[in-house]
Amino acid sequence: MIEHTQAHSPALSFADVSSGYRGREVLHGVSFTVAEGEFVSLIGPNGCGKSTLLKTAAALIRPVSGSVSLFGRPAERLKAADRASLVGVVPQKIESPMAFRVGELVMNGRISSIGLFGRPGAADEDIVERAMIYTDVLSLRDRYFMELSGGEQQRVALAMVLAQEPRIIMLDESIAHLDINHRQEVLQILLNINREQRITVMLVSHDLTLSAQLSDRLLLLDNGTLAADGTPQEVLRPELLSRIYNCELQVRTDPWSGELQVSGDLVTGRRRKALDRRIHVVAGGGSGIELYRRLLIEGYEVTTGVLNKLDSDAEAARALHLDAVLEQPFSAIGSACYREASVMAGAADMVVVTDVPFGSGNLVNLSLASEALSAGKPVFLAEGIGSRDYTEGNAAGRKTDELLADGAVTWSSIHELLVHLQKSFQSR
Repeated sequence: MIEHTQAHSPALSFADVSSGYRGREVLHGVSFTVAEGEFVSLIGPNGCGKSTLLKTAAALIRPVSGSVSLFGRPAERLKAADRASLVGVVPQKIESPMAFRVGELVMNGRISSIGLFGRPGAADEDIVERAMIYTDVLSLRDRYFMELSGGEQQRVALAMVLAQEPRIIMLDESIAHLDINHRQEVLQILLNINREQRITVMLVSHDLTLSAQLSDRLLLLDNGTLAADGTPQEVLRPELLSRIYNCELQVRTDPWSGELQVSGDLVTGRRRKALDRRIHVVAGGGSGIELYRRLLIEGYEVTTGVLNKLDSDAEAARALHLDAVLEQPFSAIGSACYREASVMAGAADMVVVTDVPFGSGNLVNLSLASEALSAGKPVFLAEGIGSRDYTEGNAAGRKTDELLADGAVTWSSIHELLVHLQKSFQSR
């Protein structure tokens, strides 16, 4: 990890913040503090709330509950000019509705200092030129912004933020479009201003290895909650990352540099052959689609059913060429289809039940799991079947209790299930 000058005054504070869009809550009770001068990376899977957190931090979104403070001041009470003097945001993509030339757009970063109708002075011109030199866009100053490539536009956006001279810079995956040369240069610029000027940097990144190299701290988000907050060594733990990213990840220390490196098991994946192991999946209502995909990638044979025709899982099974037992649309599972599924599940090595809701029409599918246990085969049940039980008298919940008493095992994520499957096959 690169050394930085440590600071103690808070630049950003979240206190039990929940936030989202038009009634859809994305962040749930998030709390943390970023000290002035820190370099912090936000990491986590797609859709976990990283961009929402950044927009909430920059007061572009008002929290549903909780409070956000910027340098000790309530973020929602800051005037636009005051906020611009504190926070600069480089978005994933910048839209310029007007025909701005690059030099004009970068000069817009000085508006909070010179005023909307003020005229830039010599000092402003110097600041803008320096920002364009830093980001290698000086030669583009007379080009129209919308004529530029995505990478060039990102560098111009960063130049505009640097010209703003904020106390904290937030980047929402803003280096993703840069080629490797300009990516390294931009990151070096950020490190320099962070170290030399104590400007706080918050970077949304999907590159865990890069985040470990750059950052004082990592904030790991999972489904809108803060799963971990600490140094790269504290956060980048393989068991934690594998659970949250829902895939097997490895963390190693480079023997030469001492830096952490995060990787998937790609080499093993290239060598992976069919496992000659068959799994029967009880699904429905879309609960099986991702599981089908992951099991096939891992090399398992997959069968499924009973499903209703036109069900999204039935359509996925057809597209993936899975053997499936299908009942008529919107119909309860009949005896003929059940017998066919019983034979299919009997030929499998184990049975997996997804987080499918159960009603009177598909309750009989749980009997496939009972038959598998009676035959000495492992059965894995998605957690929370009781909360998805729409049968009379909670029949599905009671059946689940019986299955668990007979040796069925629960799973809460696909990664956890895959670990169970691997251990089960190794022990057989």
